[in-house]
This record gives sequence, C-alpha cells and structure tokens, in this order.
Amino acid sequence: TVRLRDVENRSNLVTYRGHNYPVWESVFCPLGQYFASASHDGTARLWRTDHAYPLRIFAGHHASVDAVCFHPSCTYVATGSADKTCRLWDNRTGECPRIFKGHREPVTAIAASGDGTKLASADDSGTIMIWDISTSRPLWTLTGHQGGVYSVDFSGGNGAILASGGQDGAVRLWDMKGPSKEGGGSASEGDPSSNDRELKALHTRQTRLLRVRFSRTNLLLAAGAFNPV
Repeated sequence: TVRLRDVENRSNLVTYRGHNYPVWESVFCPLGQYFASASHDGTARLWRTDHAYPLRIFAGHHASVDAVCFHPSCTYVATGSADKTCRLWDNRTGECPRIFKGHREPVTAIAASGDGTKLASADDSGTIMIWDISTSRPLWTLTGHQGGVYSVDFSGGNGAILASGGQDGAVRLWDMKGPSKEGGGSASEGDPSSNDRELKALHTRQTRLLRVRFSRTNLLLAAGAFNPV
C-alpha cells in the first residue's frame, strides 16, 4: 500500500491499494495532485490524491520497478527497473513511447531535468547514464562511484548540475551543460563514453547516501543512514 499522511499530527488520511508486492518509491508530480509509485510487482502506477485506486497501471518491465519520477510537464512518468532498462510512460494513454537500454546492472535511481530534455538513471554498479529523452539515446556515461548509486537529482532551471549519492558515502556533482573539466575542451554531447564531467566529490565518513535533492533555490540536501564507528 501507499499511505497519505498529515505531517502535522502524523495521522493517516488515505490508504491506496493496488500493488501486489512491496512499494519501493512514491513521488508527487510538480502539480501536487497526482503521484506515482514503483513496486516489486513489476509495475508503476499513477494515482490522484482523491482516488483510492490507481488511474493508470504501467506494465511492461520484466522485473521489479525500483525507481520512478515525473517529467516536469507531469504528462509522463519515467521508471527504472531491475531488468536494467528505463521506460517513459504517457500518463494520458498508459502507453510506453520510449525505452532506454544500456545499463548492465539493475537501475536504482532516476530523475528528469527541469527543462524536460534529459533523463538521468543510475544502477547498482555505480554507473550513471544521461539520456536524450526525445531520442532515447545516451548522451554520457558517468563513472566514479564505488558501489551502487541510490539517488540522482538535477539542479533547478535547466538542470545544469546533476547530483548523485550512493553506497560509497560520496555526493558527486556533474556538469550537464558546460565544457569538459580538463583542458578547457568540450566533451562531445553525442559521445556516450565521455566521462570528464565530474565537478566535485563530497565525502562522508561512513554514511551510505540514500537521497540527494536540490531545493528550489538550488541548495543540496543529502540524507543517509548513520553508521556509528
């Protein structure tokens, strides 16, 4: 189930039923009235807060759906799965107009840029892939994390920076717009192997990072599970 709670008094307002196995993630669309959920049952679902049952069931992945996000227009939902693919779903029809293939390990995190042109997905090996949503083609493959990446997020506006966090306890910032970091040259946007876009790595001591999120003013919040020494 998915539950909607009142954050002030911590009471349960609505229980949404429909998934047959555990729900791994749920996210609100930018408009607030709709939300999506991802589940071990191999589906993602679209909901509205005033309906207890799903408006759409997105079925097509061949394994657990572990990550979900909205396109900024709220017209589409993107999902990442243990079947090593990402999919884009049309909220109006329930159809899948785009499939993104290239990961070699289960996809664990996904995010769309604020301008709606790029999709970032990360997997259990630490690889991050940046996709052109309009063509389903990979733009860049980013490596640097030692272990799985659990969360990715674009900065506000046109998404000039991507943040990532994961098992290695590091927050890494990646350049999504500017020239390559080394030599002042320009990394080819059509070259999926280009990997000179890391801006900075911020390390914790031993904390696995489960979420990274930019605020509307582009402050970055990183949250993880505390592991005492």
